[in-house]
Amino acid sequence: MPARTIRDRQHLFLGSRLKRLAERMQTDVVLVAHRAGIPIQPGQYPLLVILEEHGATTIGALARAMQMSQPAITKSAGKLEEAGLVTIGRGDTDRRQSTVALSPAGREALDRSKRDVWPSVEAAVKEVTDDLSGSFLDQIATIEARMEARSLNARAQAHAIPTLQVAADTDVPAIVALMNRAYRGSGTETGWNSEADYIAGDRTSEALLREELETKPDAALLVWRTPEDVQGCVWLQPLSEDAWHIGSLTVDPRMQNAGLGRQLLGASEQWVRERGGRAIRMTVVNVRDSLIAWYARRGYQPNGETEPFPYDDARFGVPKRDDLCFIVLEKQL
Repeated sequence: MPARTIRDRQHLFLGSRLKRLAERMQTDVVLVAHRAGIPIQPGQYPLLVILEEHGATTIGALARAMQMSQPAITKSAGKLEEAGLVTIGRGDTDRRQSTVALSPAGREALDRSKRDVWPSVEAAVKEVTDDLSGSFLDQIATIEARMEARSLNARAQAHAIPTLQVAADTDVPAIVALMNRAYRGSGTETGWNSEADYIAGDRTSEALLREELETKPDAALLVWRTPEDVQGCVWLQPLSEDAWHIGSLTVDPRMQNAGLGRQLLGASEQWVRERGGRAIRMTVVNVRDSLIAWYARRGYQPNGETEPFPYDDARFGVPKRDDLCFIVLEKQL
């Protein structure tokens, strides 16, 4: 078999294996950066970091620091300049003396990378490289097997911390569609926390959501977006000086098994902490045992209170049973 051909010549083909492994890792990092909307290739980070730490630097100095040829550095710097991430001050007579510096856009992209890309990639790489044993070739084989079982991109996605933004009015249609898919969808559109078995109809509508936003100006509807679409949303509203209500925590059903709901909840809690909140309160339909257990594993416990289900308001859906109510869960931050 072809795979055995490689295994039987591990020393001979080591360079090819390492190159393939590096290319696979870099491809996955590109996917992580793309998901965060950051236009930086993995191989461009070393040059940008040198510029951040040392300021404007000549092509020659960059070549020595990165142990690359000056033509290669000139080419890399030129691509970064085209992307608006660096500026290049041209030498009058000697191109080797051209000076490269971070642009404001490059500094902002690098800051976002440190926040939105590097921590999750570092955690993902740590997963595939921790607890290695045996010879160097054995360790390479283990890393290959781990990445085959679960890609670096998938591992990084599980560790990512969502960046929440206040929703714009133009986001409302996408948010409504997302919530209805997650909570009332059917077939492949059904999320594991769907209410469709006991509540029919849509979870919300554009008119209802806009009404909520208009009548509750102190609340925040936050979205977690990628360059392609809104992937998650959450409603946060202050109840008192240090207590907040959380509701409508929603993740695209197609991505629920990647741990994104846990990440979105964590980001929501951090958002509340940053605004002085010390407790979060939510209401959950009483028959949603799996969802209640999911929140319990994350520190949310019933406080003994219940609230009636709005049977007389079909805007929230049509109940299929007559024993529904809300239980109140709380967590101290």
